[in-house]
Formats: sequence, structure tokens, C-alpha cells
Amino acid sequence: MKIIITSFALVYAAISTVSADSDTCNNLDYAYPNDIPWVDYQGDDYIFTRQKYNSVCVDSQGREFEYGTIQGVYTPIDEAGGGCSTLCVEGPSVDAARGCNHLPPSNRLVGFQYDCESATCKCLYEAGTLGNQYSQCFDEINTGNQGNGQVYNTEPQQGDTCYSLQIQSTNPPPPPSPPVGTTICTYSPDYDCYKTGHPECCSEDGGANCPNYLTMCDNHAEGESGFDYCTDAPDYQCYNTSDGQPSCCSEPGGSLMNCPQTQPPCDEPSQSQYIKYLRSNK
Repeated sequence: MKIIITSFALVYAAISTVSADSDTCNNLDYAYPNDIPWVDYQGDDYIFTRQKYNSVCVDSQGREFEYGTIQGVYTPIDEAGGGCSTLCVEGPSVDAARGCNHLPPSNRLVGFQYDCESATCKCLYEAGTLGNQYSQCFDEINTGNQGNGQVYNTEPQQGDTCYSLQIQSTNPPPPPSPPVGTTICTYSPDYDCYKTGHPECCSEDGGANCPNYLTMCDNHAEGESGFDYCTDAPDYQCYNTSDGQPSCCSEPGGSLMNCPQTQPPCDEPSQSQYIKYLRSNK
């Protein structure tokens, strides 16, 4: 079922100060930024993450999600209090004038898709969320898709770009100290450090190959550098390895799977066989 409404697009477009153009939309990093400000709403943080360019969001069975469309949303979409993220969570600022009395439940929101060329947001919901009672809140409602659960993957589609959603409490209680004998994969989730809340090794074989210490963080802004000490210049005076890096850097799976958050101290003895080899060849 689709419900088309045209009046709101004109109202929202009228209050936007920037119009979409091909040059702007062809700059993918600008048109589809990854660093979307978190939306603080009713005690929860709504955290959106860009997936692949030119894609639609799908669930674990490859099904797209139903959506409500909001037109007239121009770049940039990463300004605090604006863009698809705020509109999908809190609703458009002119919703009362439209007759939108209440929004769909925010805990059924799973993400959004943005099309820069058409300046359109699609707020994505689990199947069975949308209906006629929300028709005044969107320019168009599509309830034909059957996606359920969280965004699991993407499918290619030119124009749209998928953003997944993670919801967490704005003021979570302090995590308890992990019980003695438990693995790092059973610690309280740390979404500031890890994309999934847990070290990357926990996502493989149930964490069977994880070390007994917390590994390097993997939740970083796109383009951020300097967090992986395994990419630093080699230090043969410190590490007794062929690449001059801590031994964990070359273990199967790499640094994020094996290396501790804090760079390991120098090996003993500090005069490694590789330093001796280099000196003997001068």
C-alpha cells in the first residue's frame, strides 16, 4: 500500500536554504557523510552509520524495509539538529501543521536511506509499523516491504545510500566489573570503543580465538588514523620481529583481532637479531 501526499514537500523545501545539484551529489563523501551526529531523544542515543554507497538496507533475509518518505532534505545532512537522522527520529518540525498527531514508535526505526539528487529521506521501519494513522507525517508511505529486525546488509541500488541505526541509552548504568573467569566477549558492551560493542575477535567462532585482554578499538570515524600502532614506523631496537612491530601485529587476523589497546612494551633483549643483521650489512 502506498499513500502519496504532496503538500509537505513544498513546505519543507521552502525552509531549506541549500538546493541539491549534480556537483554536490557527485561528491559522495559530502553528500553521504559517515559522521552523522547522534540524536538524543527521550533518553536514548540514536547512532546512524553509513553503509555502502548506492545501496538499500536489507534484513538478514535480504528483504527491504517499509518506509516513510520526507522530501526536500538537502545537503549537508550531518548538521546537528538536521538531516534525515533528526527528521526520522523526532519528526519534521512542521508536523503539527500537517496534522501529524504522533510519530511511529521510534524503537521500530531501523535506519534511513538518503537520495541526494532527489533530496529525499526514507525513514525505514520494521514491517507492520506504518499505516494510515501516520499518513500525515510523511510525503509517501510504502508498506509493501517485509524487512524485520535490524539492518543486516545492503543491496545495490543507484541513487540511495543506506544508513543503519543503533540505539543505546543516553545515560547507561555503569558496567559492573566482569566476573573472574569470564571471557572478554562477555564483558558489558563498549560501543564507544567497538563497532558491535565487543572486540572484533568475538564475531568469529564465538570468540574462541580471543586473547584474555581487551583488543584494539575498531570504532573510528572514517578517515581517522593514528589509532593502530601496528602502522607506525618499524622499531627494530624495541621489537625482536622481522617487521619491527609488536608480535601481535603479524598474527592471523591482524592488529584488531590480536593486539591490546595499549602498545606492548619492548621485547627482551632490546638488541634484537634484526638490528644486528642490519648493522652487519652497513
